[in-house]
Amino acid sequence: MLDPIFNRLRPLLTETLPYDVPVNFSNEYLFVSEARKSLLSDSETKFLDTQYRRRLKDSEYTVPFSYPIRRTGRSPNKISIVHPLQQLQTADFIFDYSETILLECSESKSSLRAPFEVLPAVSKKELKRFGDVKKIGIPHVAPEDGKLDLGFAPSFFSIRKYNLLDKFHNSNEIIRLESKFPLMRSVDVTKCFFNIYTHSITWAVKGKGYSKQHANKYSFEGRFDTLMQRSNYNETNGIVVGPEVSRIFAEIIFQKVDENIHHDLRSRGLQSEREYAIRRYVDDYFLFASDERTLQIIYDSVERNLEDYKLYLNDRKSRAYKRPFVTNITRAKQGVSDVSKRIVALSAQELAADDQDQVEIYHQFRQALEDLRIIVSDNGASFAEATGSTYFQITRAVRHLRKHSESVSGETETDLVNRVRSIIRILFYIVSSDFRVSPIFRTYQIVEEIILIEKNLRSSEAEAMRDRLVFEICELISANLSDETGLDDGKLSLEACNLLLLGSMIGPKSFPEQDIVKELSKRLQNSDSLSYFSFVALMYLYGNAGDGFSSYVDGIAGTMLGIIGEKKDDVRTDTEAYLIMSDFLSCPFVTHDHKRNALKTVYGVEGFPNDTIDRLALHVAFVDWKGARTSHFLKRKRLQPVYHLLG
Repeated sequence: MLDPIFNRLRPLLTETLPYDVPVNFSNEYLFVSEARKSLLSDSETKFLDTQYRRRLKDSEYTVPFSYPIRRTGRSPNKISIVHPLQQLQTADFIFDYSETILLECSESKSSLRAPFEVLPAVSKKELKRFGDVKKIGIPHVAPEDGKLDLGFAPSFFSIRKYNLLDKFHNSNEIIRLESKFPLMRSVDVTKCFFNIYTHSITWAVKGKGYSKQHANKYSFEGRFDTLMQRSNYNETNGIVVGPEVSRIFAEIIFQKVDENIHHDLRSRGLQSEREYAIRRYVDDYFLFASDERTLQIIYDSVERNLEDYKLYLNDRKSRAYKRPFVTNITRAKQGVSDVSKRIVALSAQELAADDQDQVEIYHQFRQALEDLRIIVSDNGASFAEATGSTYFQITRAVRHLRKHSESVSGETETDLVNRVRSIIRILFYIVSSDFRVSPIFRTYQIVEEIILIEKNLRSSEAEAMRDRLVFEICELISANLSDETGLDDGKLSLEACNLLLLGSMIGPKSFPEQDIVKELSKRLQNSDSLSYFSFVALMYLYGNAGDGFSSYVDGIAGTMLGIIGEKKDDVRTDTEAYLIMSDFLSCPFVTHDHKRNALKTVYGVEGFPNDTIDRLALHVAFVDWKGARTSHFLKRKRLQPVYHLLG
């Protein structure tokens, strides 16, 4: 098994960061640095332990880095990256109290998503010996669910029962409930995480009356309460949105609410699973009953018991269903799935040499896109709600085309190129209709697969394919530029940040020359400041573009050095300031002199030679500046490469 220190640090990889971050951002360097500090010299280790990464005191709070992300057909949601120093505290807490967390999350039979067990950590040798990761208990999130493939993720906890809500809707469990109960009502909690009162964790574990008289900050619940406060300005009203640890915190509270609801309904003579049933996925409730009166009694009980914890149902989002519980979204998903499989079948067909056959195949791809549009429109659904499985099927289609490219001839190259272009058009149409971080991540992975085809094409066709990809990304940026309301203040949205990173990966030299990219970049650089996302996107864009853009790199570095000077007293408290300082030091495009100036400004450190700064860069990094590990990040931290980052 792995070294115990790896086990203790594992929560950093999966439990402490939100899903929605820049595509080249992760905690891997932090994880490995903490495990491998012994490789550094005494002076370098001293800098990390006593200055840069000195642990927080119990009384010290931090300010999260909060930013909006787009949601399906709703207003943007604010999520947060917690300060890395606080994340280290969180990882320790999860490791130390893992069994207590599992116990507190095991009480409710209504819960559809809760920590179930601590997953075993495996070494490189053991992973190779076992082969299939699913056989050793590492969780696998099916790619067809519209999420990233997490098959190799070293998650600290496994999840019971469903890691995605869609899995419940497609399960045998929902069919059994439908067979038993003709009525269902769904409802969620209004701004759940923003309204959670941190002290209510103690009410859930020990009871409200006991808690008010015997509060103990050193108990499990007391420490968890303090941890969530220290992560969020010392606030007791609301917890940060994004990290898995926040869902764990909420789950413990909701488990107690579930227990209280069932106790209340038993006192009214109602028996669970016979006269009613309740299922809950985080803060989404699904209520089942045989008649309207019973359904209303259940609803009222849920509402009352949530109010005891200062939580409130969102009546505006309440929906009632009669058996069968099939919605327009369900119908749209089925139709989209059928068309997506048709796209795979078209891609799998042998390449055609005959001109007429090539035209027919092209028209069939075009018809598939039309059918996708019609299905979504006719069912009154959105692409975000219906097209999750499409990314998985498009990946399969591209892999068929990659296989074909290995034996392509002069007569069949036109057919192959037309198929690739058709896939690109379908992919970017869907992303443009569902412009969120997760689809952009999936697009990044698919584009990586598409680029592998070009080595088997003539250079002119390969170049044209890259140009088409760059064009599609620029169209996406242009279509959403009006939503970039923070550009003149130096703030770039996460979605736009990831598009710039994707465009740079495809065309490192050509993409920065595109008019829309120049416009966006100019507006950002004309501002008095740059946000962390703006810094990451612009420095990656121009740093990887070659010597012709060195003046841009120097200008960005100078701006960031000024920002570091302004925020020098906030680095230990403010998450964005800490991330800016960290990746300014880690960035290979920033000169050593600039880095020495930053070290002197913030920490009073002088005299570090270039090789020391270069070694420390890997220990302070959060961004993969060269893109070498970005594909790895998107596969959610495959186990064995993580442990070899620092040699």
